Amino acid sequence: MNNHPLLQYISTASKHILWEFGNSGTFGIPNALRNSANEIYIQSKLANEGLYYLQVKTFLETLELDNKAIERFMAKNPDHQRLGFEIFKILENTILEDQARMLAKAFQFFTREEISKQEFDKYIYIITRLNKHLIHLIRELSLVETNKDDPDFEYDIRNPNMELVSFSFLVQVPSQSYPGGTQIAQFKKTETFYYFYENIFKD
Repeated sequence: MNNHPLLQYISTASKHILWEFGNSGTFGIPNALRNSANEIYIQSKLANEGLYYLQVKTFLETLELDNKAIERFMAKNPDHQRLGFEIFKILENTILEDQARMLAKAFQFFTREEISKQEFDKYIYIITRLNKHLIHLIRELSLVETNKDDPDFEYDIRNPNMELVSFSFLVQVPSQSYPGGTQIAQFKKTETFYYFYENIFKD
């Protein structure tokens, strides 16, 4: 896999980060607070690089690409090296292991031509905006069963976190109207949610 220009930079840089991180010693945060501003900066830099290395490591360990698929992708995408650099930069701006894992899966589907560039960009947008709270909500949403008490007004959830709506994971559906009452917004899970959850989100 590392013979391909698309991934050579990732492999080389991750080895460099590992070497620097491995030779940095312990973080020693209490000591850093007593040291000079320069030493605090160095400790912070090493912490960032250590996290960055772990993100790259997770990405590479999750990635499953075969040579033929990569060669076909490169033949159709002459700017593939730039794409590799962009992915690497995106990883630098993530902090959660789940994000690195999901980015690898989305990248894998894109290089296999199972999703379009527009869909790939959409998944990157979603993944880079996830935090632990939203990840928890997505797991909870996957377990919610559609309300079937009133077949004319089937819905999955009421008053959801609006980030899930902006991700196109939920779409608003008609709500019951009660005399003198306030109508409550009701939402159903979308095909976008099911695809993302089953193919990219799940371990």
